[in-house]
Amino acid sequence: MSSAISEQHGAASEDISDTQAAWSAELNAACQSLQTEPADLEPLLVPLQEKRIPRQQVFPLLRQSWLRLKQLRDRQAQLTVLAENDTETMRFIEQGFSALQPGENFSLDDGRQAFEQASRRSPETGSSPELAAGLQSVQAAIAAINLDYRRAVERYAQAASTPGLSAALQWQYHAHQAMALQDLGREFMDDAALEEAISLYETRMSTLAPRAEKPVEWAATQHDLGNALGMLGQRQGGTWMLEKAIEAFEAALSERSRDRGPRDWAATRNSLGNTLGILAQRHADTDMLKQSINAFESALEEYTREQSPQDWAATQNNLAAALLSLGQSKKDKALVGKAVDAYKNVLQVWTRERAPLDWAATMNNLGTVLRMLGEYRKGPKTLEQSIAAYRNALAERTRERAPQDWAMTQNNLGAALYKLGERKDDPQLLEASIAAYENALEEWGHDQLPMTWAMTMANLGAARKALAEQLNDVDLARAALSEFEAVADAFRNASHAHYYELATEQVAKTRELERKLVLG
Repeated sequence: MSSAISEQHGAASEDISDTQAAWSAELNAACQSLQTEPADLEPLLVPLQEKRIPRQQVFPLLRQSWLRLKQLRDRQAQLTVLAENDTETMRFIEQGFSALQPGENFSLDDGRQAFEQASRRSPETGSSPELAAGLQSVQAAIAAINLDYRRAVERYAQAASTPGLSAALQWQYHAHQAMALQDLGREFMDDAALEEAISLYETRMSTLAPRAEKPVEWAATQHDLGNALGMLGQRQGGTWMLEKAIEAFEAALSERSRDRGPRDWAATRNSLGNTLGILAQRHADTDMLKQSINAFESALEEYTREQSPQDWAATQNNLAAALLSLGQSKKDKALVGKAVDAYKNVLQVWTRERAPLDWAATMNNLGTVLRMLGEYRKGPKTLEQSIAAYRNALAERTRERAPQDWAMTQNNLGAALYKLGERKDDPQLLEASIAAYENALEEWGHDQLPMTWAMTMANLGAARKALAEQLNDVDLARAALSEFEAVADAFRNASHAHYYELATEQVAKTRELERKLVLG
């Protein structure tokens, strides 16, 4: 009952302030990462602020919007060539791209309006299918930058359905359409959008890119299908969808070889590793965890820190989680030690300056692995390193900025302090553990998160009971008893028989401690 609740990944649920100051850390981190100036990125913050995006999502979405904008700007020459025989359409296109250039006149809305005017001329002027579809696609890209994914999906679908368009371009625009659906599904928890993407991959796109005729496009379709299936399968119960995702990745790898397309091969190996890891957890299958680790390690043969630092760091992060899971299952401290090394590798790229919240999440994960490794080792050093890692994480994971993650790290810190306090027979460490658990409970209320509250309250009770034993303090024992009784009630009411039994055991042991302390 005293073990810390494991790290939960994902964005915090609380929105951040609309003031520019509240976004400065993410903006500065993005500028460093993308090697650009704040003035270039500040306009892209507006859609994120309007939709009140949680702070943890700001950096990745800002980076994504910036890359989309750069890709959009690069299309000016292509559209200009397609419109060279239509002066008026050319003028609207130039206006649209002018509005998308850095500077005071930058305006996504002005760009969108100009391209809409150009697009409305297409039926009148008999423009080529390539130009008509291209004008629809740039409007879709602007919608995606604005996080208006539904509009982006509609525009890409219109582009793909342009009469006379080649099968290759139809497939390309459907690929963008499906990716916009995946973005909608991932960032706004829209499972229906993921289902739409899966259907699009399995029907229309597979038809447009048969394996025998277009193996590269077919493999890309299978890879993206696997990602959509994996994302949806992770959210849903059962294993069928995850198994289908693995089939899709393996199909992609039947065409994607390291020799022919090393980066695509590595991307699919990494995605396969993620899905194998999730499925292994559900099956409690250590052999599948080994396969997951093998997939990540092979991807890292291609992803290097020098050539692909972000991909390298993300894959190292995935590898660390798989190593930890296998190490826990097999009680193998060597594997847990390898997980420590992998998280330290991640921190070489996800620095506090460049990605403060990713750095904090990795610090939290490193603290957890060090805590587990410290439980295998007799001395205090590794547990002390764990505590230091958690405290580093809390420098960025503040309650105001990321309340749920702050509570998670406070809980984890409490567990490390508790373990070290018991080992060193140090009441000050146990007092610090109690304070950390109490901090977590400020955010994890009984009404909002009853089971999380109960687990944390059980951790608090264990720390307080240990302190009562060290100090021979009956009042502390009684406080711990009250906490365990509350935990037992919560588990009984929730019909968690196993946890209820553990809690009642702690109630009995704490009552016995109270009796001994009263008798002296």
